[in-house]
Amino acid sequence: MANRVRRVVLLAAAVGFAVLAGGPVRAADDNKELREELLKLNSITDKDAQRDKLRALAKDKDKAKKLVTEAGKMLKEAKGKDNPFNFNGGLIVARLAHFNKQYDIAEPFYEALVENATKIKSGSKMVDAYEGLIDLYWETKKYALVSETCQKFVDDMGPEEYERAKPFILERLVQSMAKEGKFDEALGLVDNLIRVSAQADWYFLQTKGWVLREQGKLPAAIEAYNSALEKLDTTDALKGEGKDQMKDRVRYILTGLYVDNKDVDKAAKHLQTLIKRNPDNPTYKNDLGFIWCDANMNLEESEKLIKEAIELDTKEREKLKKEGKLDEVKPNAAYLDSLGWVLFKQKKYKEALEPLKQAAADDEDGSHLEIWDHLADCHMALGEKKEAIAAWEKALKCEDLTKRDGERRRKVSEKLKKARE
Repeated sequence: MANRVRRVVLLAAAVGFAVLAGGPVRAADDNKELREELLKLNSITDKDAQRDKLRALAKDKDKAKKLVTEAGKMLKEAKGKDNPFNFNGGLIVARLAHFNKQYDIAEPFYEALVENATKIKSGSKMVDAYEGLIDLYWETKKYALVSETCQKFVDDMGPEEYERAKPFILERLVQSMAKEGKFDEALGLVDNLIRVSAQADWYFLQTKGWVLREQGKLPAAIEAYNSALEKLDTTDALKGEGKDQMKDRVRYILTGLYVDNKDVDKAAKHLQTLIKRNPDNPTYKNDLGFIWCDANMNLEESEKLIKEAIELDTKEREKLKKEGKLDEVKPNAAYLDSLGWVLFKQKKYKEALEPLKQAAADDEDGSHLEIWDHLADCHMALGEKKEAIAAWEKALKCEDLTKRDGERRRKVSEKLKKARE
């Protein structure tokens, strides 16, 4: 009996100490503060203000995750009744959770937003909610749910803003069917859309090109995108800058298709057109420099283009930082990789090593199989076999981001095996 009393006294003392030390009470206070901050999101009605708030919240990753986790608890506690978040607050939380990859919390928030917006028949809110949910399913590769949600959107009726969004949702429906491997269904649907959309046939022609590319039918995909480009020239649905921008977008997609189809000259021709039209765009200069050097062509010109791309990109980032839209100015990992690769191709191995190491060290954008493969090749050329093996091992841990990565993965495995032998 005495021992039992003693244990109770000790337990009480421990609890008291925890409270004094800022344990449970501090945690409760923290939760209260988080909840108060979350509920204030409900009052942010302006779209620009919502975007600014989301950007500000996302800067502090640890706190953002705590906020999202607490918001998830609040939604669960409500059990579908008396949701503590109105549409404004719920949308900010859903997007913050989505950005943080807290998908298990983002999904129920988007679902609640769809239900909320549908009840009040707000076209713009319905579109925001559905698009968020569809994008989440797409990112998590739940393509059957993408198709199901897109089909529901298309089948339902809504206000004008809702109806105007249907062509874009139909495009995503076609794409999700293709991702499911339902190519015949996807192509059948997109061919029907081309037939019935006299003023927008160019749009669905490029959607057809996307499906054919996904199917691995490169010549047919190229033909579809070229047809879209021709139709854009004659359509009255788009004019002026809008038409030019869409043509640039199609041209840029064609450059990738031509590279995949081993036709560097045609890819380069489109990129040269894009550079002429957009001389301050760093992407086009980097890409032209990279595809030329990767094919051992025009190496000096390639180096010049890539360096110009890095300079333009740095200026863009500095401008965004001044505007408060970027926290830090750091070099673009892809462009650093291009610079290292063009120097490697010119056998300037020591010069190439630093930008390649810098590109691979970027935690966000450097985790790419191709970047680590280039770094390994450079180490190997310098006689640094141990470092090359480590880089190839790291490369194989990166996930495939494009269809080209599958072939590169096989080559990396072969190079690693040979280096180990």
